[in-house]
Amino acid sequence: MELFDEAQAALIPGCRPDMQPYIGQVFETLDEGISFYEAYANECRFDTRRFGHKYSNDIKTWQTIVCSRQGEKLDVDEEASSTKHRRRSSRCNCNAKLTLKYSTDPGSPCYVVSNFVDLHNHEMVDKKHVRYMKSNRNLGDIHYKFMQDCAKANIGPTRTFNLLKEFLGGYDAVGCTVTDIRNCKRDILQEMKGADVQMILNQMEAKKNTCDGFHYKFQQGTDGKLSSLFWCDAVSRKNYKMFGDIVSFDTTYSTNKYCMVFGPFTGKDNHGCPVTFGAGFVSNEGADSFCWLLSEFVDCMGFAPKLIITDQDWGMKLAIERVLTSTRHRWCMWHIMMKLPEKVPKRILANEELKKDLDSCIWSELLEPEEFEETWLTIVDQYGLQNEAWFTTMFAHREYWIPAYFRDFPMGSLLKTTSFSESENSFFKRYTNPHFNLADFVMHYNSALDAQRNITKRLDFSDASKVPILSTELLFEKHAAAMYTDRIFVQVQAEIVEAHRRCRMSHFQLEDNTEIYTIMDSHRNRGVVRHEVSPESWLKTPLLESVHNDPREELSKFADSQVDAKRVVATKLHSLYFHLFQRAQSNADDIFALFDGMEELSHRLFGDTVPSVASMGKAQSIENLYGLARPNVVTVHPPNIVSTKGSGSTSGKRIQSSLEKAIILQNKPKRRCAKCREMGHHDARNCGREKGKSNM
Repeated sequence: MELFDEAQAALIPGCRPDMQPYIGQVFETLDEGISFYEAYANECRFDTRRFGHKYSNDIKTWQTIVCSRQGEKLDVDEEASSTKHRRRSSRCNCNAKLTLKYSTDPGSPCYVVSNFVDLHNHEMVDKKHVRYMKSNRNLGDIHYKFMQDCAKANIGPTRTFNLLKEFLGGYDAVGCTVTDIRNCKRDILQEMKGADVQMILNQMEAKKNTCDGFHYKFQQGTDGKLSSLFWCDAVSRKNYKMFGDIVSFDTTYSTNKYCMVFGPFTGKDNHGCPVTFGAGFVSNEGADSFCWLLSEFVDCMGFAPKLIITDQDWGMKLAIERVLTSTRHRWCMWHIMMKLPEKVPKRILANEELKKDLDSCIWSELLEPEEFEETWLTIVDQYGLQNEAWFTTMFAHREYWIPAYFRDFPMGSLLKTTSFSESENSFFKRYTNPHFNLADFVMHYNSALDAQRNITKRLDFSDASKVPILSTELLFEKHAAAMYTDRIFVQVQAEIVEAHRRCRMSHFQLEDNTEIYTIMDSHRNRGVVRHEVSPESWLKTPLLESVHNDPREELSKFADSQVDAKRVVATKLHSLYFHLFQRAQSNADDIFALFDGMEELSHRLFGDTVPSVASMGKAQSIENLYGLARPNVVTVHPPNIVSTKGSGSTSGKRIQSSLEKAIILQNKPKRRCAKCREMGHHDARNCGREKGKSNM
């Protein structure tokens, strides 16, 4: 029963007699005494905090615990303060407290209550608001486990809290707030500060020791900070062996808080899906950085790709010329054509006939180099483009990007752009965040790789369990259906049907390693097709592994095939719990019986019941989240925040081109101006100025 004196504004909270502290009460340990007073405070519905203590010979001889509303808010100079809003305080000079004093009088060391004040000058917390008290907001093991799983899935604090609320059965059962979850992540990051790079290097070294197929290399500056990093696992090396003829290399930004440039090496697998061969970080976009990254890539894989596709970065161009001497280099046509509106005056692009002629010349896969040059020069003369620098420069570098110069390369017409690399970068950004440290990035990069490989396995299953529908009775089509993956067969089938309708093979011969076909169409026009015999990249996975002499039984030398028995049992344990819970929740007796049984099992295994607070510290939380403990010794330090052309500023925000700004403005909804009453992207304050800009 609570006794409240309105005249003196004093209140003595009531509780059970066995929970009421008293002067002279003895506790064996200090923690026992503190826990007793906190339990009393929780029963009476007020929060506590530790206020003061004294030490003597490394022994805490005196400890005071006070009501959380003790004291008063410090006066702050509002004009000098940098805070925008005044923060309210719960302090009201409450004097309720308990003091524990170290004593050896009874014969053995103990702590005795030397002072106890039960009088408060404020109301106790209302029963409806008890769950918001600090003492009732304890992050337990279930909270940490749930937050770790959500962090691995790149789920933020707010969604984590909402999921936890549904999982535990309501707001009153969560036991924490969104701020508590956010602060927990903050504390973990603070604990890891300065050690995230060393952590991932230790993790990579551990993988290398357990799996011969894992490879990583790094560089650090004279100041001991990371400058470059490349890594690749066993599955990626195996994929490169099968699909590494053509590689797309495109850097991307805003994936980590250090603004390091992330560069994945990407190809296409036998389903036509993006596949990652490896990845790296560099601190700058100079030729030397790309030379090191490309050299490590080739050393890891054992051979260079036949063709590499990049954008027009000159640092990449110089690095490829130095390192990949036998590799064909191709520029991404999409990047080039996207920059055309910025490089060419608007009066030229306004000519629809010019754009039509230019597209037919540039994108055609049927023109020979001589025919392209003749067509290009004709367009330049016809439209008077001789003095336009862009046309002169791009014609001088035509061998890097025009399809006519890649007709001799097998499947060259299928890969004209870094679009699948752009798609892969976008895919990785769904798993990453600009505020990630490198440990967070690598963890989510591995999750992205798992998702990518899961898609491939699902497509392999589809190929193995489904039969394609044939369009003709040709044995050739039936053979192709048995050989190619479904996604590739659909494209091949369309060509077979069209060829069956219009063409016939009149002659065939084999010269060295080249098949020569003479084709005649329905108009008796003849054509010669040459095909260099080489291992196909579009075969179904079992056939492909057989062709490359890499059967599934030998995969163990590339990858760590050991099954983690602990993980398997843990998965079964999760399934068993949810299965039992689903069966028991419809009956109250079953729920109570399940709880009693699990509590008894906990007591038998660990000697106590399930604790309400976490049984793990920050170090254990880091190890559970990242799979490795925080290193005690740091020899490689995190890099400084770098400035790249992709960031554009120290804030890490990339500078937008005029075309991007125009596209964003076009998609922005219009509003009615109060001055001119017209719909547009201006208002009454800048009506004349903005309207004038739009009309220029």
